[in-house]
Amino acid sequence: MAEAEAAVAILHARGTEESVLLIRRAERQGDPWSGHWSFPGGRRGPGDRDLLDTALRELAEECSIELGPERLQCALPHAKAGQRMLVAPFLFQVECELPAVLDPREAVAARWVPLRELKDPARHSIRCVPGQPPEIGYPAVDLNDRVPLWGFTYRVLGGWLDLHAGRGPIEQAGFQMASLILDFLVKYGLVIEQGWTENVARVKGRIPVDRVLARFTAPGRDFPAVTALEVTPACVRVAGLALEEYFIFAS
Repeated sequence: MAEAEAAVAILHARGTEESVLLIRRAERQGDPWSGHWSFPGGRRGPGDRDLLDTALRELAEECSIELGPERLQCALPHAKAGQRMLVAPFLFQVECELPAVLDPREAVAARWVPLRELKDPARHSIRCVPGQPPEIGYPAVDLNDRVPLWGFTYRVLGGWLDLHAGRGPIEQAGFQMASLILDFLVKYGLVIEQGWTENVARVKGRIPVDRVLARFTAPGRDFPAVTALEVTPACVRVAGLALEEYFIFAS
């Protein structure tokens, strides 16, 4: 595996109510994470001894929260942010919610989010997010803000909180969702022209976009088992939890 280029600090407060610190990044042109809710963190600097040092330095610079390496609870698996960057998440435990004094060049808001909210599937849905094509939905948590929690941070939180426990191997989640959508299209009246051949199926007819979205994107009893869902009249694209993709093409 390639070496991670960046690190993030996940602060887990074990007070009266368990919570985690999130920041909303400043909006900057050319920044792929502009305006996103995220963990404090960033790229490894030339003076950082290692990626743990990166996470602690970024936490201090962005939030004015200084911790020592002894607060480290564990290092979580590296995760991909965007198309290329590999990020090392580090989990730190603190006794209470620490005040964050933000560097306005880096972040515009900070929030300690209760874990009970993140563990409530009724707060999770698949939705469009600012700055992304409207036909693509992403798993997200509503934080009562114009920007939801989604993307890299959502995936890391899902792994840490084990939101998909009991679903089986994550490598199968994408195919399971794609198969459910294919079954739904057949019940709606479309005809299968080609069953699953590797990661592609084909149907005859026009995909009913609104009905598919109404059925598969609303909050429910389970957490979304995809990283992206794209629905157009001609194609459904499902990106699974392991970032594998499945396609249903309509003729």
